[in-house]
Amino acid sequence: MKRIIGFLSLVFLTFSACNYKADKSSAQEQYQENKMRELKIERHFDVEPEKVYRAFTNPKDMIVWWTPDTKFDIDLRVGGQYTITREEDGNKFVMTGKYLEVERPHKLKYTCGMPDFSPVMDTITVEIQADAKGGCQLTFIQVGVGIDEELKQLSEGTISETEKGWNYGFDLMEKSWKENKK
Repeated sequence: MKRIIGFLSLVFLTFSACNYKADKSSAQEQYQENKMRELKIERHFDVEPEKVYRAFTNPKDMIVWWTPDTKFDIDLRVGGQYTITREEDGNKFVMTGKYLEVERPHKLKYTCGMPDFSPVMDTITVEIQADAKGGCQLTFIQVGVGIDEELKQLSEGTISETEKGWNYGFDLMEKSWKENKK
């Protein structure tokens, strides 16, 4: 069954909605830029850290929270680049970035952007810590101009589209792990 709203679509919509101004000049704007808001999501999973890490780095494992026709080009090393491409209804969507930290299976830090929609590149940090019961705790943080702009526009007590998209992806991962346990 074709997913009507996939994780990638939500992320593309978020980046395309960002209003980025490259020529920030006033001291107040520069101060505000240094106090950017971040998106932080914490989730517990009943799988070992390696499985969660692979869901962010290995195309065979990533596919469960993307779509079957998604293409991955990954050079998983510090300074390495990645490109994730998906076509839907005649449109081509490309997400790209560079790996800043790679510490298997506990930490991954990378830039993330969609150049066809915006020059904005946010930074994603994924930390995965084992727990005493064989599961793990995921701490996901997105920071940068893109997410900052989105979060500034939210009304009190509402959830951003980006947060909804990431949680949707995490739900798909978790569902896949539960189904494969059976």
